[in-house]
Amino acid sequence: QSESTMNEKICQNLQKTKVSEISANASHKPLSVLGIGKTIHVIATELTQWSSTLPKENKDRLWKIRNKLLPCLLRLMEHAVTVLHFSTIIDEYHDSDAAVVNEVLSIATIAATPFIGDGKTSSGSFGIGALLQWILGESIGCRAKENSYGILSLAYTLQSCSISPMTCAGDFETKGHKEYATLLSDSVASNDFLTRPVIDWSVQSAHVDASWTDGVSGVGSRTAMALLLTICKASCIITGSPAEEKEFTVGTETNSEKVPLLLRKIAHNIGTNVLAATARAQFFGRLEFPSTSPGQPTGTISTKTNSIGPFMPMVTRIGTVSKKSSSASKNDEKSYSDQPIRMNAAVIIFCLVYRDIDKLTSCGKAFSYTLPVMLSLMDDVRSINQALGALMLLSFVEASSRIENNEIPSFIENSSSIITKSLENAIQLSSRQDATFLTTICLAQSEWLRLLFNWIPLASKSSLRPTTVHAWMSKAASDNLVAVRKQVQMGGKDKNDERIVGALVAGIDPLLADLASLPNAATIEIARVGLSAILPLIGWRGMSMESRSIQIAALAGLLSLLSGAYPIMTHHGTKIMTEVLILLDRSDKDAIFMRDNDQADKSSDKLRNDELSTESVVSVALHAAAATLVICDKGADTVLSHVQKHGTLQYKRVSQIRNVGEKL
Repeated sequence: QSESTMNEKICQNLQKTKVSEISANASHKPLSVLGIGKTIHVIATELTQWSSTLPKENKDRLWKIRNKLLPCLLRLMEHAVTVLHFSTIIDEYHDSDAAVVNEVLSIATIAATPFIGDGKTSSGSFGIGALLQWILGESIGCRAKENSYGILSLAYTLQSCSISPMTCAGDFETKGHKEYATLLSDSVASNDFLTRPVIDWSVQSAHVDASWTDGVSGVGSRTAMALLLTICKASCIITGSPAEEKEFTVGTETNSEKVPLLLRKIAHNIGTNVLAATARAQFFGRLEFPSTSPGQPTGTISTKTNSIGPFMPMVTRIGTVSKKSSSASKNDEKSYSDQPIRMNAAVIIFCLVYRDIDKLTSCGKAFSYTLPVMLSLMDDVRSINQALGALMLLSFVEASSRIENNEIPSFIENSSSIITKSLENAIQLSSRQDATFLTTICLAQSEWLRLLFNWIPLASKSSLRPTTVHAWMSKAASDNLVAVRKQVQMGGKDKNDERIVGALVAGIDPLLADLASLPNAATIEIARVGLSAILPLIGWRGMSMESRSIQIAALAGLLSLLSGAYPIMTHHGTKIMTEVLILLDRSDKDAIFMRDNDQADKSSDKLRNDELSTESVVSVALHAAAATLVICDKGADTVLSHVQKHGTLQYKRVSQIRNVGEKL
C-alpha cells in the first residue's frame, strides 16, 4: 500500500464516527461525549492494526509508519482527549456521563502504554526486572528500607530460613568467632555479594521488545508520554481528583519513575476496575465502544455511574453462525499472539493496577479481569509469556498481602486450585529456559502459596482446608527439588548455575522455610528428596559468584530442612556433616590462595568480590555445621571428632563449630 492509500484508509475510518456531530450537537452532552469516544476508539483500533502489520523488508515504509503515521495517530488521540476535557468544563457535566468518560480515558490509556514500556528507554520495550521493581518496590535486590533486604538476595534468603544465621549472629560475640557474627549482622549492608540480586535482569532475554516504536528517534515514546500526561490531567479535572501541577510535567524524575506514577494516578481517577476491564477486552481483541450492557440496545450508552468497564462481546465460533455474519467477526481469543501490542499493554497495566487498592472487594473485582489474561499467558508455550503471566499474579499477591481481612475471599477460594496447577505446569515447561523466566515463575509460586499459607487461620468457614494448602506447598517444593536435581546432572554449562540459584532463592528456600514452621515436622515426607538435591549443591565446584551463590542458597535450604524434618535427620548426620566440612575446608583453601595471590591483582573488583563471597560461604557453612551437630547428634559428632583427630581441617574451625553449636 502507498502512503496515500494508508492515509485514505485512516480518514475513512475516522469519518465513520461522524465527528462533525460533536460541534453540531454541542448542547446535547451525551452525544458529544459519545462522538469523541468513538473517535478515540477508532484511533486506538488503527494503532493496533498498523503496529501489527509492520513491513519486514521495506525499511523506508517501516520508518514512515513508526516515525510519522503512529505518532500522528497518538497526537490525534491527544487532541481528542483535550477536546473531551474542555467539553466537560464548558458544558454542564452530568453524573450519567461519568461511566462513558472513564471508559474513553481508559481506552486512550491502553493505547498509549505500549509505546512507553517501562520508560527506561525510548524504544517502548519493558523488562521483567523493571516490572518486578514496580511490584515489589525497592525489594528486588538492593538494600530496602527498615533494615530489610531484597526478596531475591542471599541476605533475605538467610534472614528468612529456619535457624537463620542472621538472627543468631547477635548472640555469637564470644571470643573466637566474633568475626563470623559481625559478617552476618553488622557488616551485611556493605557486603554486596549478599545484598545483590542473584539474577541479572539486564540481559536482553528478560526484555519484551516493541517493534512499533523507533528507539533511535524516540518520537513514538515521547508522543505517547505526552498523551499519558494529558490523560492524567484530564482525569484529575473531570473526576475532581486533587492533583498538583508537578504531576503533569516531567521534572527531575526519569520516565521509568514517572510512568508508574502516572498510570497509578489514572487508575485511581477513572477507576481501577474500569482500566482493568478495558485491558482485558483489549488483550482478547474484543474491545468495543460504546460498551453495551446485557439487555441494553446496541449503540446506546450506559447511564450507570458505577460502571465497571466495557463489556466484551461473545466470541463467534466457527460453524455457529452463517457465513455472511461470520465474515464480520475477525477477532480471536489469541489475538495477542498476532498483535503483541495487546499483550504489552495488558501486562504493564495489570502489574500496576493493584498498587493503590485498599479494599479486598475492589481487589477481587480487578482480579476477575486479570485472571483470564494471566491464565492465558501462563498456559502459553513461550516461557517469556509464562513469566509475564506470573508477574500479574505476583502483583495481585503483593496487594492482597497488604490488605487486612477476616476470612479467605471467595474469589481466592474458587481460583486457588487452577492457579496452583498453572504455576506447576509453567515451571515444568520453563525449567530449561532462561534463568529470568524460571526465577519469576518460582517467585510467583512461592509468594502465592505463602499468601494461602498466611490465610490458613481464616479458613474456618472456607472449603479451602489447611491440609490442602500444606499438600500444595510440599508438592511444589518436592517438584522444584527434583527439577534442580536434574539440573545438577547437567553441570554449570549453558548458564545452568543461574537457573539453579534462581530456583533456590525464589522458590525452594521460601517454601522449605514455611514448611519448617509447621508443627509435627511436616517436612519429613520430602526430606530424602531435599537432601538428594541439596547436598550435591553444597559441594558445587567453582569460585565464581554464581557458584558461591548456589552454595549459600543450598546451605539456607539445608537449615530449613534440618529444622522441618529433625526427627529423621539423625539418620543422615554423617553425610550432611561430611559435605558441609568439605565445603568449609575447600573455602578456607580458596581464601588462602586468593590471599597469597599476586599483589597486583588485589585491587581488582573481581578479586574483592571473590573474597567477599568466600568469606560469606565460610560463615554460613560454620553455622550450618553447628546446626547439623546439634540436630543430628552422634552421626555428625563422629565425623567432626574424626576430622579433629586427623587434623584434616583447621583446628580453629572445629572449635568454632562446637562453640556455635552450644549457643544454638
